[in-house]
This record gives sequence, structure tokens and C-alpha cells, in this order.
Amino acid sequence: MWCIERERQALLEFKKGLIDDKNRLSSWWTEYAKKNCCNWEGVQCSNQTGHILQLDLQAWHKPSLRGKISPLLIELHHLSYLDLSYNDFNQSQFPKFITLHSNLKYLYLENANLSGQIPSQLGNLSRLQSLGLGGNYLKIAENLDWLSPLVSIEYLSLTSVNLSVANNWLKVVAGLPKLSGLWLRDCDLPLIIPSSLLHVNSSKALTDLDLSGNPHMTSSIFPWLFNSSTNLARVYLSSNQLNGSIPNAFGNMNSLQDLFLDDNQLEGGIPKSFEDICTLTTLGLFENNLNGQVLEFFKNLKGCLKDSLEALYLDINQIVGPVPNFAIFPSLTWLGIANNKLNGNLAKSIESLHNLQYLIVRSNMLEGIISEAQLSNFPQLLHLDLSHNYLKFQL
Repeated sequence: MWCIERERQALLEFKKGLIDDKNRLSSWWTEYAKKNCCNWEGVQCSNQTGHILQLDLQAWHKPSLRGKISPLLIELHHLSYLDLSYNDFNQSQFPKFITLHSNLKYLYLENANLSGQIPSQLGNLSRLQSLGLGGNYLKIAENLDWLSPLVSIEYLSLTSVNLSVANNWLKVVAGLPKLSGLWLRDCDLPLIIPSSLLHVNSSKALTDLDLSGNPHMTSSIFPWLFNSSTNLARVYLSSNQLNGSIPNAFGNMNSLQDLFLDDNQLEGGIPKSFEDICTLTTLGLFENNLNGQVLEFFKNLKGCLKDSLEALYLDINQIVGPVPNFAIFPSLTWLGIANNKLNGNLAKSIESLHNLQYLIVRSNMLEGIISEAQLSNFPQLLHLDLSHNYLKFQL
């Protein structure tokens, strides 16, 4: 199928505004391809009509395209998929003409060095299923009400977008019925007032939630989180202002696989309810104020969790006591217990962890002899940090 001439010319104008450092668009200039843009790199056309349906020029590694996004792309009236992520558009303003692409279902402009305000007219793209605008220098004018009409949206990434004035952000995103992935990392989200949660729906479709790096995010998020916990599999709440004890209610999250609560102000230990999370593979609790006897911590990590856990991060806390026998976690590939106050014989506690890839235990009071024969028990080991302990080596 041959492409539409008007659309071919629009792509050529788009190319004129770009510097193609990696020669990514070389196929656009071969003799045959000059005539048929359906064969160009990143272009996909309809087999029936020849109209361009997809333009995918995401740069997987370093940016391959630099310059500006030509407004003549508006000529691609049938476009349903547009991905220009990880290129460098020189902090140019958000391309407002995109709001006129009424057929768009997938729009990705992540880490594309864009700036300015996100136009509220994006709310007119009623067919959108995925919207990725994270990693730019973008902000919103007033609120997130423009998201409310996007009832088909399943994936939403606004990472690093300035949402400091979006006081209704939680109410809006919780009202999106199909939303399964929400990424609002480093957005300067406003403080949640507990009484406002009375008017916020739960989000039963959510499976992935990232609210990390928001300095006003406190433990007030927990009531909504636990009311939305039916299908949550991955929860990232790192680098916030969570305080107090870790809630027992995490134990009710029957689908939870990855939980990161690191770099907060959480205190106490790990609730006993965690041992019943049979799906949990990764638990990140480093850089908190967790304290107490280490044996109490691990007494609460038995149950079915002991078989599923693959990565455990407890670094930089205030955990004390003799290092436990980690043999209860046969699937561990990553163990981080650095910068605590653990003592005892390390070699015996880890000798059966044959799947270990990362072992980081620096800055404790561990002792014993580490021999070459013992290290040979860990054939997959990639990273080993035993520094600042009382260990002896026989290599």
C-alpha cells in the first residue's frame, strides 16, 4: 500500500526541522522509500487506505533526533500512535497541535526535553489509552480536571511535571475507571488533607503506582492506598515524608510484588502481616528509622513470604543484634543490610544462598572468616561489599 502524498510531504517537513545525529531516518531517502513513506523507519500505514496510523521514533538509547516538532504533523489525520520519547527537542514548547489529533490512542513524549504548560485541550483526546509526558520541563496551569474526560486511559505518566497547584490530583486520577498504571514521581504533589479522602473514589483497576519523590507526601496517603489495594502489584513510595510505623494493612494486598518505602521516616519493625504476602518478591525499606532486634524483623518474614522474596533492602537503618540465618529465603538474589549494627558470623548465615547476585553488608560489626571456597558457593554473584566489618579473608 502506497502512502498518501499529503502525509508524505508532512513527514518530510518534519524531518527538515530535525538534526539526525544517528542517521536514524536514512531509510526516508532511498530511491524507493522516497516514493512510499509506508516503508520509512518508524512509520506504519493502514493496509486498506494507506493513511499513516503510527509514527514511532522513540530513541532507545541516547537521543537520535534533535530540533523541533513540525506543526505540519497535523496532516496525519488518522494517527493513532505517536512516540517521540527520548529525543531532544531543545526545551521547545509543548506541541499544542497534537491536541487536534482526535484519533490518538497512544501518545508518548517522555524525556523529550520539552517545556511550558501542558494544554488542557489534551482532555479532548477522548480515545487516549496511554499518555506519557514524564521527564520534561512541563507544568500545568491550574488543575488536572482536563484528565477527567479521558475515561479510556490505562497508563498515565506525568513524572517530573510540576503539579504543585493540582490540589484535586487524587480525586481526578482515582476517578479514571480503567487506569492501571500511574506514575507521578517528582511532581511536587500538594499535601493530602485526610478529610478530603471522604470524597475520593478507590481505584480498583490500579496495578502500578509510583508517587515517589514528593516532599509533601505523608502517611495520609495510606487510607486511600489500602482502599485501592485489590490489584496493586507494584507500589513505589520512596523519598517522601512517610512516618510512624509501617501499617499492618499492607498484609491485605494479595497481589503485591514490589514494595518500595525507602528513604522515608518510618519507625519500628516489619509488621507480622507481611509474612502472608505470598506474591511479594521485592521489599525496599532502606534509609528509614527502623530499629530493634534483627531476629524480630525476620521472625515476621516467615510464612509464605520466605519462599517468594527475591530482593531485600534494609540498608541504612538502626537494626541491631546477631545476623540471622538467611537460609529461610532460598530465592534471595539481592540482600542489602549495610549501615546497621548487626554482629555475628556472616559466612554461616548466607552459606545456602546460592542464587545471590548482590550482597551488600558494609558498615556493620560482622565477623568470621570468608574463604575462597565459601565464595564459590555464589556462582552468580555480581556485586560484593563486605567493607567496614571485622571479617577476615582467606583467598
